[in-house]
Order: sequence, then C-alpha cells, then structure tokens
Amino acid sequence: MSCETSYDRIAPIYDEDMGVNNPGWDIAFYVGRARAARGWVLELGCGTGRITLPLAQAGCRVAGLDLSLPMLRELRRKDAGFLCFCADMRGFSLRARFSLIICPFSAFTYLVEDADQSAMLAAVREHLEPDGVFILDVFEPDAGIDALPDDHVFQDYRRMRPDGTLLERTKTIDKQRGGRVSIIRRTYRFLSPEGAVLQSFTTEDRIRCFRREELPPLLWNHGFEVVEESGVSTALIFVCRNNSEHG
Repeated sequence: MSCETSYDRIAPIYDEDMGVNNPGWDIAFYVGRARAARGWVLELGCGTGRITLPLAQAGCRVAGLDLSLPMLRELRRKDAGFLCFCADMRGFSLRARFSLIICPFSAFTYLVEDADQSAMLAAVREHLEPDGVFILDVFEPDAGIDALPDDHVFQDYRRMRPDGTLLERTKTIDKQRGGRVSIIRRTYRFLSPEGAVLQSFTTEDRIRCFRREELPPLLWNHGFEVVEESGVSTALIFVCRNNSEHG
C-alpha cells in the first residue's frame, strides 16, 4: 500500500503543530499501560514518536508503525535505533505478536469505511498475544462544532517559531453522511515576523466520528471485549482483550 498521506507534508512541523495541540494526558497513561504489559508494545500511527519515544525512555520494548515515511524519518532522526515500520494499519504483517497494541490520538477515526475498520481490527487480533491487550482512544464528537456551518473557518493558532517566523493554521470541517464523516481541510501559512506570507499549503483528511455506544459492539463483532471504558479530556478510551466467545 502507498505511504503517501497528508502527514507527509506536515512531518517537519508535526511536533510544533498537532504535537503541541495534544493536551498530553495520553503519554503518562500509555507509559503506565506499557510498563504493565511486560512484553513488546506496538503503537499504530506512531508518527514522529510523541508517545513511542517516552515508552522507550521508560524502558518499554516498543515498536512503531505508521503509513507516512516522512513522519518515520523524523522519528528516526530523534532516535536512529528505534524499531519502526512503514505500513498501513489496515493490512500490516510483522510476523510477530505483541503483549500490548495501542492506537492513540484518534488514529482509528481515519478508517472511514467499514471494510477499513474490519481489516485493521483483524490485523490487530492477528498480532496480539492470546492474553494481550488492545487500547484505542477516539475524540468524542463535539455538538458545538457539529452545529456550525461547513464553511466556518476555525482559527486554530498562530505560533512563533524558533527562527522568529510565525506558523498559522486554520481549518474547515465539511460534514458528510449526516455528520458521521468529516472532510477536514487544514491550511498552513508560514509568515515573516512582520506578517508577510512566506509559504502556504492545504492538507485534506477524511475522518469518521464514533459515538460512545458504537465502539463496544464494533469491537465485540471483531473479536474483542471492552474490559475498561473511560473518558479523559475530549477522548474516549477503550481497553480490550480477546473475546473468548469469538471464533
């Protein structure tokens, strides 16, 4: 499968973009779960290592998987020895099993089609130890955002960079399929200290929104039982084990 994604374009600035936007609660959470796993951990959608590198620094045996090769290059620039794989989470084959597989920061929502979700969950089950744990978190839908018109422009941020230039991001959210699927268009502008535009580009992603009650039956139907469910900040967290009643 191709490794070309919108994240290829933002790989050099990911840490000062989405990496900064994350509230950070998930790092300590996943470090704690990885330590308890006492085996190899696989992170799906590891990106530039925002979570995977703290896991490794905590002494966990961890590997990362991501579809974007430029994102993985940024990760390897930080740690040349880090074990990572450029592959699609919808159909990876690593010939290994893991005590813990995690899919953080709402990466699961990028699987818009039912077939994509099924393929990913099948791959996870294939790579999970019989007594292993699978954890994913997804953003909880925001009714306030859903009520806004599709042409509403979100002024996400304007930040100063180390070289004195500015990075600005705006976005629009085009809701489809009754609001269940959204097309997110993010426009990035690099500005001089005086505000002149030096460079700009736009990325586009499709995501699928999930209500809290949807995921437990979806996971059950694909061989997982939700043994813990919680909400932190704007995220819903589901901790799963193999469903013994599933073939």
